[in-house]
Amino acid sequence: MRRPRAVRHPEMPSLATIDEGGVTSALGFTASGVHAGFYEGNDRLDCALVSADVPCPCAALFTRNAFSAAPVDVSRDHLRRVSFGFVRAVLINSGNANALTGENGLEVARRSASLASGELGCREDEVLVASTGIMGSRPPVEPFERGVPLACRRAARDGGHDAARAILTSGAHPKEAAVSYRSTDAAYRGCTFTVGGMAKGPEMLLVLTTDAPLSPALAYRALEESASASFNKVIVDAGSSTNDSCFLLASGYGAKPGKPIREGTQAFREFSEALKEVSGRLARCIASDEQCVSCLITVHVVGAFDEADADRVARSVAHSLVVRSTVAGRHANWSHIVSSIGYADALFMRERVSVDVMGVPVLRRGALCPFDEQRLLREAGDREIVIRVDLGAGGAQTTYWTGDLPPG
Repeated sequence: MRRPRAVRHPEMPSLATIDEGGVTSALGFTASGVHAGFYEGNDRLDCALVSADVPCPCAALFTRNAFSAAPVDVSRDHLRRVSFGFVRAVLINSGNANALTGENGLEVARRSASLASGELGCREDEVLVASTGIMGSRPPVEPFERGVPLACRRAARDGGHDAARAILTSGAHPKEAAVSYRSTDAAYRGCTFTVGGMAKGPEMLLVLTTDAPLSPALAYRALEESASASFNKVIVDAGSSTNDSCFLLASGYGAKPGKPIREGTQAFREFSEALKEVSGRLARCIASDEQCVSCLITVHVVGAFDEADADRVARSVAHSLVVRSTVAGRHANWSHIVSSIGYADALFMRERVSVDVMGVPVLRRGALCPFDEQRLLREAGDREIVIRVDLGAGGAQTTYWTGDLPPG
C-alpha cells in the first residue's frame, strides 16, 4: 500500500489520501472480483465480494423506489429492516439487476447469500447482497454457484481493485477512494483510522469500510449524514433506481477492543469528516464517469436562506437538460443557468444573485455580464465545469454534481 498523501482539510490537518486505496485499505477487510458468467461470451469480472475478518457493525441505505429489486429486499430482511446490524460480507453481481423478477428473483438472491455464508462459515443473514445490470430478467443461479466459492477463496487484502472492476456496468473506470487520519480525541491518542470504499453508477451501489470502532446505530447515523451531503446530491437520471444500495462496514481494528466511538465526541466528528471526504470523491466519480458523460458539472450554491433553498436551486441547475447540453456543446449561453435558478422556488431577491462559471462573472444585479467567450471556454477545459451561484439571501450552502448531456 502506498504512503498516504496529505489532504488540505481545515478541520483535520492529519487527513491523508491513500493513493490507489479502496475498499480494503481499512484493516480487517478482504475483497475479490471474479468471472462468474453473468456476461455471456466474455470473461469479464462480474462477481464481487467484500468480506470482514469477523462479523462487524454495518449500516445500509437502500433505494426509495417502490419497485425495489430482490437483493434490496433480501438485504433489508437480513438487517431486520432497521438498516443496521452485524454483517460478515457484501456480495455484488453485475450483468443482471434481479429487478422486477418476483418471487423467483427473491429465491436467487437468498440462494446467493446462502452460498456465501456456507463458504465463509457465518449465518446467512450476515451476508448482504446487491445486483446491477439488465432489469426484468431472472438471474440464473449457476453463475452464483460457480462464482461465489471462487470469490470467497480469492478474497485478499489486495483484492479491492478487482472487486471495484467487477461491479462496473456502463462506467469506464473503477471508482475507488481511501483516506486515513490520526485521531486527536484523547480516548484514541495514537490511533490512526482509515476509511475506504468503492462505487458504481448510475444505479448507486457503494461499499464503504473503516477500521474505526463504531456501533451499528452510530455507523447508520454517520452514513446517513454522509450520503445526504454526497451520493444524494448526484444527478445522473430522474431518480432513485430499483437497486440503489450503500453499505458501511466497521471492523474496529484501528483501536483497542471495547472502545466504540460515541456520538458528539471529537472522535465521531473526525470520522464523519473522513467518511464525507471519501463519499464526496466517489460521488464525483459517479457523476463524471457514466454513459454519454464527457465532462463533470459541479454546482456550488452559497448564500441561500436555508438548506432547503440551497438544495432547490442546486438541484434545479444540475437537473436542467438545457444547462447540461449547453456545457456539452461548449456554448456560452449561460442564461439557461439563470432561468433554472428562477424556477427553483427559492427565496431570494434577483438583484442580489450572482453567478460565476469557472470564476468568470456571468450574472450581476439581475443582468448578464459581458464576458470574453473565448476566455471562458479556455477556462472551462474538458474535465470539469464549476458553476457558482450566490443567492445573497443567507448563509446556507450545498454542492451538487452531474454530467454534461450531449445533444441528440
